[in-house]
Amino acid sequence: MGAQTAHAHSEAPDRADIAALGVCALIWGSTWLVLKFQLGTVDPILSILLRFLVSGLLIFPVCLWRGERVSLSAREHGLAAAQGVLVFGFGYVFVYAAEAHAPSAVVAVVFASLALVNTLVFRIVLGQKVRTGAWAGAGLGTLGVAALSAGRILASPTRGDLLIGVGFTLISVLSNSFGNVAARISQRRGTPVGAMTGWSMIYGAGALTVYGLVTGVKFIVPTGWVYWSSFAYLTVLGSVVAFLLYYSLAQRRGFTLAAYTGALTPPIAMILSGLFEQVRWDVSALIGLALIVSGQVMIIRQSRSG
Repeated sequence: MGAQTAHAHSEAPDRADIAALGVCALIWGSTWLVLKFQLGTVDPILSILLRFLVSGLLIFPVCLWRGERVSLSAREHGLAAAQGVLVFGFGYVFVYAAEAHAPSAVVAVVFASLALVNTLVFRIVLGQKVRTGAWAGAGLGTLGVAALSAGRILASPTRGDLLIGVGFTLISVLSNSFGNVAARISQRRGTPVGAMTGWSMIYGAGALTVYGLVTGVKFIVPTGWVYWSSFAYLTVLGSVVAFLLYYSLAQRRGFTLAAYTGALTPPIAMILSGLFEQVRWDVSALIGLALIVSGQVMIIRQSRSG
């Protein structure tokens, strides 16, 4: 598997990789707004654990249909648990918390720094070397994130609340990055992407269930159609489809390229946020978008080092 992974990363991204990036960006660019329909109805902890419990269970039939194993070894279960707690558990708790303090597009924009954070964390923890162009591309993307969000924050009368939202988002980025380390290790061991993703989601839901019981979360299932329609969208498209594409792309090309799906979502999130949240964007936003797109081009060209 290690040889196959190295070989895959030595090739330039093909049309399937670019398509995967585009589909993930389209889906996740809209989920930031759809998340708003989950807030205020029930405790966010319940929404997240239900979402990933159902998503994880839905992935297993997909694995069987593709002829992949769904069982994991003890070590693989340990890695899946780590990934689940960090990515699908507390990583999403902080995203939901951020959405309560900041417009969805601002959260999406700040989350785009995941590409650079992944590059840094993978270099420190796994000793993974990345080409200079990939570092530069991730850095450009982060500068774009700063340009997109800074103007909005500085112009806002509720600046303090926005800063809280940005802080929660950055915590989520760190949690996701370390969860991706566990995913990367499991991929190097040859663990099937589908099984790893499904079990990780279930472990994340399990961790949140324990957390909810300890902290006194009220497990009251909502009945409104708005909640459940947004839940279906987030579960099927935002979780099952997008995460399978994301982790499959990461297995083929590396997390430096895959994580940059987060940098492609801001334009979509910005458009939707402008339409439904009355958020207006200034010149700094356009500069930020240009930097993000430029960084994406560099990432794609240099992703052979994955």
